[in-house]
Amino acid sequence: MIKAYLKDIKKIIVEKGFQFIKREKNVKFLREYGLLIEDVKKIILSLKPEDYIKGPEKDHNQKYLGDIWVFKNTTYLDMTIYIKIRYNPPDEVVCISFHEDMEE
Repeated sequence: MIKAYLKDIKKIIVEKGFQFIKREKNVKFLREYGLLIEDVKKIILSLKPEDYIKGPEKDHNQKYLGDIWVFKNTTYLDMTIYIKIRYNPPDEVVCISFHEDMEE
């Protein structure tokens, strides 16, 4: 199930892009580490099933459709990056969270 999910969202990101939510925590993290949205895209496209933490779950905000999935990646920085993605088939991918994991 995780492999299929990753395959689906990666295809959408490559073909149509994704939305990055500019929450203060996300923007601060990108600035602090000199990352661009293109870097976020590269990291999401490199996610593997081993990075999976939880999901699918419904968004706690009822006005948003789609499922929430959470990943943690340690490939690119000397820390764990917490990544929360909402996937609303057929073609909406939203990166809700992209910042240092605070649970380490």
